[in-house]
Amino acid sequence: MLGTQAVAADPDWLRYAAAFAPLLAAVIAAWIAWRALAQRREADRRDQWWKRTQWAIDLAMDRDFSRAVVGLVALKHLAASDLCTEEDYEMLDKIGGAKIDALTLSEESARREAAEPQPPPHETAAPPRAAARATVIAVTLESRGERVVANSAGMAKVLVEADRLVSFVASRRSGRRGTASGGSSNG
Repeated sequence: MLGTQAVAADPDWLRYAAAFAPLLAAVIAAWIAWRALAQRREADRRDQWWKRTQWAIDLAMDRDFSRAVVGLVALKHLAASDLCTEEDYEMLDKIGGAKIDALTLSEESARREAAEPQPPPHETAAPPRAAARATVIAVTLESRGERVVANSAGMAKVLVEADRLVSFVASRRSGRRGTASGGSSNG
């Protein structure tokens, strides 16, 4: 009882507490403001990342091979950002896979069309130029462990970049899973 009587009898601590209360309130208010600003900056960074990603997706899915390469390279660069979430990795993986599928399926259907017997031409003109300059380039898709053929250097480059995007995203996803579960990634 002596300790509590001494505190109650000596109101000096109240004066000290009252003197520091505005300072404590200012520190708490500053911390709250700083957290709000940090969250706003992060939201702005994420918004800009998403705008760049949308731009890159549009380019990556373009039929023009040179534009598609730029888009795929940009997507790989954006995937390296700390702003990329697990859902974003999944989406980028599907985009890269869809680009590979679109190119290889269109190539496969073109090959089937070429193999079908064509009706005889009405003219006896020279063979079409496309057939005369048909190019076959083998491309190994590391992400799928298969080999496909491209009919142009541009298409081969797009396939390679799409494969690099898919492989990079897969390595980032497995790396995140390893760190999230407490393990480490050797990839």
